[in-house]
Amino acid sequence: MASYSNKKLLIFYILNILKDYSDENHPLLQNKIASLIYEFYAMECDRKTIAANIEYLRDLGYDIQKVSNKGFYLGERELEESQITYLIDSIFSSKKITSHQAQELSKKLYSFLSVYKRRKYNFVLKASNISRTNNKELFYNIDVISEAIEKNKKIKFNYIRSDLDVNDSRYVSKYVNPYLMVNNKGTYYLICGYNKRGVANYKIDKIKNIKICEEDILPITQVEGFDKGIDISKYINENIYMFGGQSVNATLLIDSQYTVSYVEEWFDDNTRIYKKGDKLYADVVANEMALIYWCLQYGEGVELISPLTTREKIKKAVTKIYNKYQVNHYKEV
Repeated sequence: MASYSNKKLLIFYILNILKDYSDENHPLLQNKIASLIYEFYAMECDRKTIAANIEYLRDLGYDIQKVSNKGFYLGERELEESQITYLIDSIFSSKKITSHQAQELSKKLYSFLSVYKRRKYNFVLKASNISRTNNKELFYNIDVISEAIEKNKKIKFNYIRSDLDVNDSRYVSKYVNPYLMVNNKGTYYLICGYNKRGVANYKIDKIKNIKICEEDILPITQVEGFDKGIDISKYINENIYMFGGQSVNATLLIDSQYTVSYVEEWFDDNTRIYKKGDKLYADVVANEMALIYWCLQYGEGVELISPLTTREKIKKAVTKIYNKYQVNHYKEV
């Protein structure tokens, strides 16, 4: 605790009190500020000293407002309340971090607000009620990958498999050139490569036992299709499901009006919707594998017209699904 003589700390104590215990609905009189400083920091000070330090803080650029006869409060803060709400809602709903990590991140964010406004975020305590990843290494993985990218070094890790046979190992080993990390629809991905033939995407929350290697990475400009590097916005727009592989220019026939919103939602500015005669079309650029998956998902309201090779792949997938449901081998449960 600070002693009475350590007045150099007073300005910081006043700022902390205003951050935590004041807002537009809870201004603080100088006497109350002095009382809280004594309570939390065991330092005595008078009203004039409080007033002088508040002026110093204003000179430093802090938005300290005065409400006539009611006291002072800290106005503009590092983050606006609406920004904090948006970020906390995103963290709370993310299934890619543990409940403890969600709570810790949220606490750091709402610490920018007064104690009174923090109460609205009590729902974060229920973060454990949401089904989440069990991998606690997400932020450690991000740190290691960032360091490897900065040092231009390869990495190796174990990746949690999702296509297991009974006798398969739970993990598959990877040795890759890390290039970028991106967050796509709430999931963090590592964009990396093995050789000059293209790139691959891996969910960072499925990475375990990551290590930086001594070998330098293969520069992304030497990878096929990336001689000018990665345009990250273009890459995310085209890889809507973050599958690997090449992108294609495609045309969709939109059969129902409601499907337009799905085209706009998934492809954003990466699409052109237009009428031709009495029919509605959309031109899109997307990863071929992701586009096939998307067309299967929204198949009742959309038809892929071109390219024909992609259309044939969709036809084979639909036929395979159709054949599965031709005969009912199962009884009602």
